Amino acid sequence: MALLDQFGRPVSTSRMTAQPSRDAGAFRGSISGWYGPQVHSRIGETRERTVMQRRASDLAANDWAAHSAVEAISGNAIGTGLVPKASIPSDMLGIPSETAREIGKQMEWAFAIWSVEADVRGQCHFVDLQNLGIRTMLNMGEMLHLPVMFDEETRKKQGRDFAFALQSLSPSRLMTPTDMETNPYVRDGVQFSEYGRPLGYWLATPKASLDSSFLTVEHSALLTTDFTYVPAQVGHRPGMFHLFRHEVDEQVRGVSAFSKGIELFRNLEDAIDYELFAQVIAASFPVFIAQESGTAGLPDFVHEANVEPEERELYQKISPGNVLYGGPNEKPYVLESNRPSANFSAFVEIVLRAMAASLGIPYESLTKDFSKTNYSSARAALNEAWKLYNFYRQWFGRLYCQPVYEMVIEEAFLRGIITLPKNAPGFYEARKLWCNADWIGPSRGFVDPVKEITATILALNNRLMTYGEAWAERGRDFDEGCAQMLEENPLLARLGTLNLSTKTANSGKNATPDDGKKPEDEGSEEKTGEKDD
Repeated sequence: MALLDQFGRPVSTSRMTAQPSRDAGAFRGSISGWYGPQVHSRIGETRERTVMQRRASDLAANDWAAHSAVEAISGNAIGTGLVPKASIPSDMLGIPSETAREIGKQMEWAFAIWSVEADVRGQCHFVDLQNLGIRTMLNMGEMLHLPVMFDEETRKKQGRDFAFALQSLSPSRLMTPTDMETNPYVRDGVQFSEYGRPLGYWLATPKASLDSSFLTVEHSALLTTDFTYVPAQVGHRPGMFHLFRHEVDEQVRGVSAFSKGIELFRNLEDAIDYELFAQVIAASFPVFIAQESGTAGLPDFVHEANVEPEERELYQKISPGNVLYGGPNEKPYVLESNRPSANFSAFVEIVLRAMAASLGIPYESLTKDFSKTNYSSARAALNEAWKLYNFYRQWFGRLYCQPVYEMVIEEAFLRGIITLPKNAPGFYEARKLWCNADWIGPSRGFVDPVKEITATILALNNRLMTYGEAWAERGRDFDEGCAQMLEENPLLARLGTLNLSTKTANSGKNATPDDGKKPEDEGSEEKTGEKDD
C-alpha cells in the first residue's frame, strides 16, 4: 500500500532507509578477520572428516579424559543393554489383553535366544553389539552394522536357532570409489536418490594383502572392483544400519562427539604430559659440588695425571641422579622443583569443565570427581546429564534396536517359534502392531534413595505414574516382577507378619520400630518441618 502526502499524492518508498549495522555481520573490531571458514568441495569435506575421525580415535585410545567421556555416555545410555518389553496393542488387533501378554512373552523369549547368537562371529552378545555401536558412534561419529542371513546349511552347522545375525564394520570402510567421484548421486560412499534418500553403501573390501591395510593405500588406487555395494533396503528390511546424529541440513556422514572440543582434549593431555615430565627431571636433579681452591678432597678420577683439563670426567653417576664436581670459582645453581605452578590445578579444572560442556555432560561425570559438589548441585548436574543419556537411549532404541527386534520376530514367526491367534490379523498384515515394543535400559541410580523412592510412591498413589513406568525407570520389567511376587507371596505368608516399620521419614532419616516415641509423638517432625539437605 503506497504512502500519501498531505495533499493525497503518492510518496515513493523505493529507496530504503538506513538500518543499524550489526557487529556480527560487519568486518570491524576484534572479529574483523573472522569470516567463518567453510568447506567448498566434497573432497575437502571427506578429507576433514577422515582426519577428524583419526584424531578422535587416537584420543579415545590414549587419552584418559576422552575414554572417561565415552564410558560415561555409553555406560549410562546403554550399559547392561536395552531390553525389549513387548507392548502389543490388543484393542487394535481385536484380541484379549491376556492373549497379547502371552504372545509378548513368547516374543521376548525368542529375542533373548537370538541375542546370545546375535554376532556373526559368535563372539558378542547383542548387548555387546549395542555398546560397541554407541562407542564407535561417539568416537567416529557414526556406526555401521550389516545384517547377515546365513544359509540353512551354515545355520545348522553352527548350531544356531536363527539365520539372522549382525556384523559390525568400521565406518572407515565407507568411501567413494575413485571411478565414481564424478557421480553427483554418490557422496562419501553413500549413493542417494534424486530426493536425497540413501539407496546403498559402497564398502571398501580390497583383496587381502600382507603389505599394508587398505587405509594406507592411496584412495586413487581403489576402484569399484575393490568395493562391495550394499543396498540400504531389502524389501521391508534394512540392508544396512548406518547411524549418526543429524546436526546440520543435508548431512550425509556423522561427526565425532569430540569435534567441538578436540583441541582442548589434545592440548590438556600435552600440558599434563609436559608437567609430569618436568617433575621427573626435577626429581632427578644433580648435586653440584664447587671447589673453593685447588683440588683437595676430590675423587682421583677428577684430577688424574696426564689428562687434559677439558677431558677430565667431572660426573659421578648415582642413579637416578648424579653428582657434579665444578671447577674453581664456579658457582652452583641447584635445580629447584617448583612445577607445576600454583594455578595449574585451577587451570586444569577450567579446561576439564569446558571439555565436559562440549560433550554435553557435567564435569563430575567426565572426571568422576564429586569432591567439590554438594547434594543440590550434584542432583542438578546428574539430571542434566540424564537428559543426554536418555536422548541417546531413545534414539538408539528407535533407530537400531527396534528394527533389529522386528527382523528377529519375523524370523521367529516364520520358523513357528511364535504362534498368533487364528482370529487375529496376520503377521505381515499388522507387522508394526505385533512388533511394537518398549526398550528398557539400566536404572539411572539414586542420589538420595529415600527421597526418590518416596517421590515414586507419591506419584503412584496420585495416579501420576504407572507401575510399568516405575519399574522401567529402574531397569526392570513389571510383568516379570509381578509374576515373581505372586510366587513369593505364599512363601512369605508362611513366615507370618514381619515387625517392620512402614513409616518412611520424609527427611531422609531411618525410622526404627522401637524408637521410644509414643503414638502421640509420631509426626512431630512433620509438624515442625525439617530443613532439606
